[in-house]
Amino acid sequence: MCASRRRKVRPGMLHLGRFSPVRWSCEMDGLPEFFFEADGAVAGRFHPTALTRGPWDNRAQHGGPPCALLARALAAFENPEVEEPLREPADILPPVYHPRRQHPVARIAFSLLRPVPIAPLDVRVEAERLGRAVHRLQATLATSDGKVLIRADALRIRRAPSVEGMVAIAAWRPPEQCTPLVFDFFRHEVGYHRGVQLKTAFGHWGRTPIGVWGRLRAPLVAGASLTALETMVALADAQSGMGVPLDPHRFTFVNPDLSVFLTRDPVPGWVGFDITSTASPHGSGLAQSGLRDAKGLVGRAAQTLVVADRQPG
Repeated sequence: MCASRRRKVRPGMLHLGRFSPVRWSCEMDGLPEFFFEADGAVAGRFHPTALTRGPWDNRAQHGGPPCALLARALAAFENPEVEEPLREPADILPPVYHPRRQHPVARIAFSLLRPVPIAPLDVRVEAERLGRAVHRLQATLATSDGKVLIRADALRIRRAPSVEGMVAIAAWRPPEQCTPLVFDFFRHEVGYHRGVQLKTAFGHWGRTPIGVWGRLRAPLVAGASLTALETMVALADAQSGMGVPLDPHRFTFVNPDLSVFLTRDPVPGWVGFDITSTASPHGSGLAQSGLRDAKGLVGRAAQTLVVADRQPG
Protein backbone atom coordinates (compact mmCIF):
# COMPACT_ATOMS: atom_id res chain seq x y z
CA MET A 1 0.00 0.00 0.00
CA CYS A 2 1.21 3.50 -0.79
CA ALA A 3 2.57 5.47 2.20
CA SER A 4 0.27 8.39 1.42
CA ARG A 5 -2.74 6.18 2.11
CA ARG A 6 -1.30 4.80 5.33
CA ARG A 7 -0.65 8.30 6.69
CA LYS A 8 -4.24 9.42 5.95
CA VAL A 9 -3.33 12.70 4.32
CA ARG A 10 -5.11 14.18 1.35
CA PRO A 11 -4.70 12.17 -1.85
CA GLY A 12 -1.38 12.37 -3.64
CA MET A 13 0.51 13.96 -0.74
CA LEU A 14 2.88 12.75 1.96
CA HIS A 15 3.67 14.75 5.12
CA LEU A 16 7.19 14.60 6.56
CA GLY A 17 7.44 16.33 9.92
CA ARG A 18 7.65 20.14 9.73
CA PHE A 19 8.41 20.21 6.02
CA SER A 20 5.82 20.98 3.38
CA PRO A 21 3.81 18.06 2.00
CA VAL A 22 5.25 16.47 -1.12
CA ARG A 23 3.58 14.68 -3.99
CA TRP A 24 3.67 10.93 -4.07
CA SER A 25 3.03 8.62 -6.99
CA CYS A 26 2.27 4.94 -6.48
CA GLU A 27 3.04 1.92 -8.56
CA MET A 28 1.68 -1.51 -7.79
CA ASP A 29 4.67 -2.25 -5.55
CA GLY A 30 4.16 0.95 -3.57
CA LEU A 31 7.19 2.82 -4.94
CA PRO A 32 7.07 6.22 -6.65
CA GLU A 33 7.23 6.17 -10.43
CA PHE A 34 9.68 9.10 -10.66
CA PHE A 35 11.99 11.26 -8.55
CA PHE A 36 10.35 14.64 -9.24
CA GLU A 37 7.16 16.04 -10.73
CA ALA A 38 7.09 19.46 -12.37
CA ASP A 39 4.62 21.92 -10.88
CA GLY A 40 1.85 22.67 -13.34
CA ALA A 41 1.38 26.24 -12.12
CA VAL A 42 4.83 27.58 -11.12
CA ALA A 43 7.61 27.47 -13.72
CA GLY A 44 10.83 25.92 -12.45
CA ARG A 45 9.18 24.36 -9.38
CA PHE A 46 9.42 20.63 -8.75
CA HIS A 47 7.84 18.31 -6.19
CA PRO A 48 10.05 15.43 -4.98
CA THR A 49 8.86 11.93 -4.18
CA ALA A 50 10.21 9.65 -1.48
CA LEU A 51 12.66 8.14 -4.01
CA THR A 52 14.83 11.20 -3.33
CA ARG A 53 15.22 10.38 0.39
CA GLY A 54 18.82 10.01 1.59
CA PRO A 55 20.51 7.72 4.12
CA TRP A 56 21.41 10.15 6.88
CA ASP A 57 18.11 11.93 7.65
CA ASN A 58 14.65 10.69 6.67
CA ARG A 59 13.49 14.28 6.11
CA ALA A 60 16.27 15.13 3.65
CA GLN A 61 17.05 14.16 0.09
CA HIS A 62 20.06 12.28 -1.19
CA GLY A 63 22.28 14.73 -3.06
CA GLY A 64 22.10 12.86 -6.36
CA PRO A 65 18.54 13.61 -7.53
CA PRO A 66 18.57 17.38 -6.80
CA CYS A 67 22.02 17.75 -8.39
CA ALA A 68 20.73 15.88 -11.44
CA LEU A 69 17.74 18.24 -11.53
CA LEU A 70 20.15 21.19 -11.77
CA ALA A 71 22.25 19.37 -14.39
CA ARG A 72 19.09 18.86 -16.45
CA ALA A 73 18.32 22.58 -16.35
CA LEU A 74 21.92 23.59 -17.09
CA ALA A 75 22.07 21.32 -20.12
CA ALA A 76 18.83 22.66 -21.59
CA PHE A 77 19.19 26.39 -20.90
CA GLU A 78 19.31 28.26 -24.27
CA ASN A 79 20.88 25.15 -25.80
CA PRO A 80 18.74 23.64 -28.60
CA GLU A 81 18.85 19.95 -29.42
CA VAL A 82 20.07 18.60 -32.74
CA GLU A 83 19.48 15.11 -34.09
CA GLU A 84 22.82 13.34 -34.58
CA PRO A 85 23.73 9.70 -35.22
CA LEU A 86 24.62 7.80 -32.07
CA ARG A 87 26.97 4.92 -32.87
CA GLU A 88 26.85 1.75 -30.83
CA PRO A 89 30.13 0.33 -29.42
CA ALA A 90 30.32 -2.17 -32.29
CA ASP A 91 29.52 0.60 -34.80
CA ILE A 92 26.33 -1.15 -35.83
CA LEU A 93 24.58 0.23 -38.91
CA PRO A 94 22.30 1.98 -39.41
CA PRO A 95 23.09 4.50 -36.66
CA VAL A 96 20.54 5.38 -34.00
CA TYR A 97 19.62 9.05 -34.16
CA HIS A 98 19.62 10.72 -30.76
CA PRO A 99 18.98 14.33 -29.70
CA ARG A 100 22.16 16.08 -28.58
CA ARG A 101 22.87 19.57 -27.32
CA GLN A 102 24.90 21.97 -29.46
CA HIS A 103 27.00 22.91 -26.41
CA PRO A 104 27.24 19.79 -24.22
CA VAL A 105 28.09 20.08 -20.54
CA ALA A 106 31.82 19.76 -19.85
CA ARG A 107 31.93 20.50 -16.13
CA ILE A 108 29.52 21.14 -13.28
CA ALA A 109 30.69 22.08 -9.78
CA PHE A 110 27.95 21.72 -7.16
CA SER A 111 28.10 23.36 -3.73
CA LEU A 112 25.68 21.61 -1.39
CA LEU A 113 25.01 24.43 1.06
CA ARG A 114 22.23 22.92 3.19
CA PRO A 115 20.35 19.64 3.51
CA VAL A 116 17.70 19.46 0.79
CA PRO A 117 14.27 18.84 2.35
CA ILE A 118 11.71 16.58 0.73
CA ALA A 119 9.61 19.61 -0.16
CA PRO A 120 8.82 21.77 -3.21
CA LEU A 121 11.98 23.12 -4.86
CA ASP A 122 12.67 25.96 -7.29
CA VAL A 123 15.31 25.71 -10.04
CA ARG A 124 16.81 28.86 -11.57
CA VAL A 125 19.51 29.16 -14.25
CA GLU A 126 21.39 32.28 -15.33
CA ALA A 127 24.01 32.79 -18.02
CA GLU A 128 27.23 34.41 -16.89
CA ARG A 129 28.46 34.42 -20.49
CA LEU A 130 27.32 32.63 -23.64
CA GLY A 131 30.35 32.73 -25.93
CA ARG A 132 30.72 31.00 -29.27
CA ALA A 133 32.85 28.17 -27.89
CA VAL A 134 32.22 28.25 -24.14
CA HIS A 135 29.07 28.85 -22.11
CA ARG A 136 29.39 29.78 -18.44
CA LEU A 137 26.23 29.21 -16.42
CA GLN A 138 25.09 29.37 -12.82
CA ALA A 139 22.12 27.59 -11.28
CA THR A 140 20.48 27.42 -7.89
CA LEU A 141 18.11 25.04 -6.17
CA ALA A 142 16.04 26.75 -3.48
CA THR A 143 13.07 26.19 -1.21
CA SER A 144 9.78 27.75 -2.24
CA ASP A 145 10.50 30.66 0.14
CA GLY A 146 13.86 31.40 -1.49
CA LYS A 147 16.45 29.69 0.73
CA VAL A 148 19.27 28.49 -1.54
CA LEU A 149 20.19 24.84 -0.93
CA ILE A 150 22.53 23.98 -3.83
CA ARG A 151 24.53 26.27 -6.09
CA ALA A 152 26.06 25.00 -9.35
CA ASP A 153 28.59 26.50 -11.78
CA ALA A 154 28.77 24.92 -15.22
CA LEU A 155 30.83 25.05 -18.39
CA ARG A 156 29.39 24.00 -21.73
CA ILE A 157 31.73 23.62 -24.70
CA ARG A 158 30.74 23.79 -28.35
CA ARG A 159 30.58 20.42 -30.05
CA ALA A 160 33.29 20.00 -32.71
CA PRO A 161 32.78 17.49 -35.55
CA SER A 162 34.91 14.36 -35.50
CA VAL A 163 37.23 15.52 -32.73
CA GLU A 164 36.98 12.69 -30.23
CA GLY A 165 40.14 11.64 -28.43
CA MET A 166 40.66 7.97 -27.66
CA VAL A 167 41.78 6.89 -24.20
CA ALA A 168 42.61 3.23 -23.62
CA ILE A 169 40.94 1.83 -20.49
CA ALA A 170 40.61 -1.68 -19.14
CA ALA A 171 37.48 -3.50 -20.24
CA TRP A 172 34.86 -4.34 -17.62
CA ARG A 173 32.45 -7.22 -17.52
CA PRO A 174 29.08 -6.10 -18.90
CA PRO A 175 26.46 -5.27 -16.24
CA GLU A 176 24.41 -8.40 -16.92
CA GLN A 177 27.42 -10.50 -15.82
CA CYS A 178 28.08 -8.51 -12.63
CA THR A 179 26.95 -8.97 -9.04
CA PRO A 180 24.14 -6.73 -7.72
CA LEU A 181 25.13 -4.11 -5.15
CA VAL A 182 22.48 -2.96 -2.67
CA PHE A 183 22.80 -0.11 -0.16
CA ASP A 184 21.80 -1.53 3.24
CA PHE A 185 22.51 1.51 5.41
CA PHE A 186 19.43 3.63 4.62
CA ARG A 187 17.15 4.29 7.59
CA HIS A 188 13.89 4.15 5.64
CA GLU A 189 12.55 1.41 3.41
CA VAL A 190 11.76 3.82 0.58
CA GLY A 191 14.48 6.15 -0.61
CA TYR A 192 17.15 6.81 -3.19
CA HIS A 193 18.50 3.26 -2.79
CA ARG A 194 15.22 1.90 -4.21
CA GLY A 195 15.45 4.14 -7.26
CA VAL A 196 18.86 2.97 -8.48
CA GLN A 197 20.25 -0.31 -9.79
CA LEU A 198 23.92 -1.06 -9.15
CA LYS A 199 26.25 -3.88 -10.24
CA THR A 200 29.80 -4.54 -8.99
CA ALA A 201 32.21 -4.87 -11.93
CA PHE A 202 35.30 -5.51 -9.79
CA GLY A 203 36.38 -5.27 -6.17
CA HIS A 204 34.28 -5.69 -3.04
CA TRP A 205 31.97 -3.29 -1.27
CA GLY A 206 33.52 -1.99 1.96
CA ARG A 207 36.86 -1.00 0.47
CA THR A 208 38.28 0.64 -2.63
CA PRO A 209 39.19 0.62 -5.43
CA ILE A 210 35.90 -0.74 -6.68
CA GLY A 211 34.17 -0.61 -10.05
CA VAL A 212 30.39 -0.18 -10.18
CA TRP A 213 27.89 -0.04 -13.03
CA GLY A 214 24.72 1.92 -12.30
CA ARG A 215 21.47 3.21 -13.76
CA LEU A 216 18.25 4.79 -12.50
CA ARG A 217 15.10 2.70 -12.18
CA ALA A 218 12.76 5.66 -12.72
CA PRO A 219 12.72 8.90 -14.73
CA LEU A 220 14.17 11.92 -12.98
CA VAL A 221 11.12 14.02 -13.88
CA ALA A 222 7.64 12.64 -14.49
CA GLY A 223 6.74 12.51 -18.17
CA ALA A 224 10.26 13.37 -19.38
CA SER A 225 12.85 11.10 -20.96
CA LEU A 226 15.82 10.26 -18.75
CA THR A 227 19.13 11.50 -20.17
CA ALA A 228 22.57 9.98 -19.70
CA LEU A 229 23.79 13.22 -18.09
CA GLU A 230 21.03 13.06 -15.48
CA THR A 231 21.91 9.44 -14.74
CA MET A 232 25.62 10.21 -14.48
CA VAL A 233 25.13 13.11 -12.04
CA ALA A 234 22.44 11.38 -9.96
CA LEU A 235 24.79 8.43 -9.43
CA ALA A 236 28.03 10.43 -9.11
CA ASP A 237 26.82 11.83 -5.81
CA ALA A 238 26.54 8.23 -4.56
CA GLN A 239 30.13 7.28 -5.41
CA SER A 240 31.16 7.56 -1.75
CA GLY A 241 28.37 5.07 -0.93
CA MET A 242 29.39 2.67 -3.70
CA GLY A 243 33.04 2.91 -2.66
CA VAL A 244 32.83 3.71 1.05
CA PRO A 245 35.85 5.17 2.88
CA LEU A 246 34.56 3.87 6.24
CA ASP A 247 31.81 1.64 7.65
CA PRO A 248 28.57 3.59 6.96
CA HIS A 249 26.86 1.84 9.88
CA ARG A 250 29.33 3.58 12.22
CA PHE A 251 30.15 6.81 10.39
CA THR A 252 28.53 9.40 8.17
CA PHE A 253 30.49 11.00 5.34
CA VAL A 254 28.37 13.79 3.95
CA ASN A 255 29.74 15.60 0.91
CA PRO A 256 29.41 19.42 0.82
CA ASP A 257 30.37 19.45 -2.85
CA LEU A 258 30.39 17.42 -6.05
CA SER A 259 32.35 18.11 -9.24
CA VAL A 260 31.66 16.27 -12.49
CA PHE A 261 33.92 16.61 -15.55
CA LEU A 262 32.88 15.23 -18.94
CA THR A 263 34.99 15.00 -22.10
CA ARG A 264 31.93 14.15 -24.19
CA ASP A 265 28.24 13.37 -23.88
CA PRO A 266 27.71 10.05 -22.08
CA VAL A 267 25.62 7.61 -24.10
CA PRO A 268 22.30 6.25 -22.77
CA GLY A 269 22.37 3.08 -20.70
CA TRP A 270 24.54 1.88 -17.85
CA VAL A 271 27.26 4.22 -16.55
CA GLY A 272 30.37 3.07 -14.70
CA PHE A 273 32.37 4.40 -11.74
CA ASP A 274 35.97 3.39 -11.00
CA ILE A 275 36.06 4.60 -7.39
CA THR A 276 38.77 5.33 -4.84
CA SER A 277 37.78 6.78 -1.44
CA THR A 278 39.92 7.84 1.51
CA ALA A 279 39.27 9.29 4.97
CA SER A 280 41.75 11.07 7.23
CA PRO A 281 41.92 10.85 11.05
CA HIS A 282 40.95 14.53 11.15
CA GLY A 283 37.38 14.28 9.91
CA SER A 284 37.79 14.89 6.19
CA GLY A 285 37.82 12.57 3.19
CA LEU A 286 37.79 12.35 -0.59
CA ALA A 287 35.87 10.17 -3.02
CA GLN A 288 36.80 10.24 -6.69
CA SER A 289 36.07 8.12 -9.71
CA GLY A 290 36.72 7.68 -13.39
CA LEU A 291 33.45 7.79 -15.32
CA ARG A 292 32.64 5.47 -18.21
CA ASP A 293 29.81 4.31 -20.41
CA ALA A 294 29.40 1.69 -23.12
CA LYS A 295 31.81 3.59 -25.38
CA GLY A 296 34.61 3.98 -22.80
CA LEU A 297 36.03 6.73 -20.62
CA VAL A 298 33.83 9.82 -20.40
CA GLY A 299 35.10 11.89 -17.44
CA ARG A 300 35.78 12.13 -13.71
CA ALA A 301 33.87 12.97 -10.54
CA ALA A 302 35.06 14.00 -7.08
CA GLN A 303 33.55 14.74 -3.67
CA THR A 304 34.95 16.26 -0.48
CA LEU A 305 33.69 14.30 2.55
CA VAL A 306 32.90 15.45 6.10
CA VAL A 307 33.37 12.41 8.35
CA ALA A 308 31.55 12.06 11.69
CA ASP A 309 30.28 9.38 14.05
CA ARG A 310 26.84 8.16 13.02
CA GLN A 311 24.18 9.05 15.56
CA PRO A 312 21.59 6.41 16.50
CA GLY A 313 17.99 6.72 15.36
